[in-house]
Amino acid sequence: MSTVNLDALVQREDFEVQTDGDEAPIQQTIQVRDLEKSAFFYGALRKPDFQRETSEWEPKRVANLIKTFIDGELIPAVILWKNRDLLFVIDGSHRLSALISWVQDDYGDGSKSHDFFSNSIPEDQIKIAQRTREQINKEIGSYEDHKLAIENPNAFDPEIVARARRLGSLALQLQWVRGDATKAESSFIRINQQAAMITPQELELIKSRNKPNAIAARAIIRKGTGHKYWSSFSESARGKIEKLANEIHELIFDPTLRYPIKSLDLPLGGAVYSSTALRMVYDLVCISTNSYTPPDDDNGQKTIDYLTRTKRVTQLILSNHSSSLGLHPAVYFYSWTGKQQSILLLIIVQLAIKLEQEKRLPEFISARKNLEEYLINNRALLNQIIRKFGTKTSGSKHLLSFYEDIIRLIHQGHTEESITNELVKNPAYSYLQPSETPYDGVTATKFSTQVKSGLLMRELIQTASKCAICGGLVPHQAISIDHKKRRRDGGSNSANNAQVTHPFCNTGIKG
Repeated sequence: MSTVNLDALVQREDFEVQTDGDEAPIQQTIQVRDLEKSAFFYGALRKPDFQRETSEWEPKRVANLIKTFIDGELIPAVILWKNRDLLFVIDGSHRLSALISWVQDDYGDGSKSHDFFSNSIPEDQIKIAQRTREQINKEIGSYEDHKLAIENPNAFDPEIVARARRLGSLALQLQWVRGDATKAESSFIRINQQAAMITPQELELIKSRNKPNAIAARAIIRKGTGHKYWSSFSESARGKIEKLANEIHELIFDPTLRYPIKSLDLPLGGAVYSSTALRMVYDLVCISTNSYTPPDDDNGQKTIDYLTRTKRVTQLILSNHSSSLGLHPAVYFYSWTGKQQSILLLIIVQLAIKLEQEKRLPEFISARKNLEEYLINNRALLNQIIRKFGTKTSGSKHLLSFYEDIIRLIHQGHTEESITNELVKNPAYSYLQPSETPYDGVTATKFSTQVKSGLLMRELIQTASKCAICGGLVPHQAISIDHKKRRRDGGSNSANNAQVTHPFCNTGIKG
């Protein structure tokens, strides 16, 4: 994680309420003291409930914004919309939040953030907050120091005193949207699209914010904390949603991804704070439930159902549950550079669901050892498919066919070499270049962090634990201890009669 999470500093609110929305606020500027916790302006400040997390700026950008304001340089106006007694941020949430973080000394680890995230702040978020604070205090000085410098100027550096005095005359410009909630929402979308900030995928999440798949995804990504899009549901429904979301979050994102990679203890979904994490989880929910355009959820039951089904599918992919295939992340979900690839996860989920529905999971298990060896030794082929067809519908279709064709060829008795020969003879794979390797052009003196991570993963895979039943790699999240000789057949509970297996191999095949 390299960005500062300021999401707690401006409270979210649903602004879809009846209002004439045509009030004409006369306030055209605010001063920095208006962002203190006790300030009237700050108390009325809100951002739309559908707005994505305020967590895209790196420490340097936060520091530069604060310095730009203090130095009296131009900062674009913040655009607001007044709804009765609340002031919604239509544009400028990051700018406002950066200033608030300085004023309130909360860079994602302060009291507001702890309350917002229910005291469940990841270690990475705390580290980046501390780094941001240290950088700002060194380059600028804290807001508290600037206040004290006014009271006791002799105790502070003259530069801080001068800046502190300037703060009294500095102001942030405001602009106002006129109209009702519909006008405010359309303004938000239009303004951000013009700035090339909202992608089609993000727009889909905005428009789906009251649907169970979007509510479930947002609950999962934040372990049931943060802004609660499910707050209107009953207490019982809220409790079930938060419990399921926390359980699924742990299945997807534990252990925390450390980079550069130095072990094979990798989370299924990569880093929770990556820019693609929310969209990946949203797609996972949609695939798990086979539902992309459900109706709005009025009482929470649909969201609970979607979370329950998503948990079951996630357990099937990687967990200690007896149904789990225990797919190793390093083989199935990460690139040769050690980067988690959402498309690989989502395709494998589709494949697993299909095989389960067609009662073909034993077919997959019997081919798993050879499949994994093929994937490890032919990483470049996956890269080529993604490179040619992308990560959307077309790429997904070709990747799914690729996996199924390899499994089919394995069952036909083909070796690794003959599998490749059969693939390239197929017109559908005419573009594949088997001679290409992901390590081409890499020299020992120019190893990047990504290359080092990938090379280390490749070395560690060679010594990873293997399932005694299917021969596939066993990740630490899905270790099952099996009896070599079953107890019903007289097998003992001694260590000599124990073997490491996947949960499904232990229970799903043997029974």
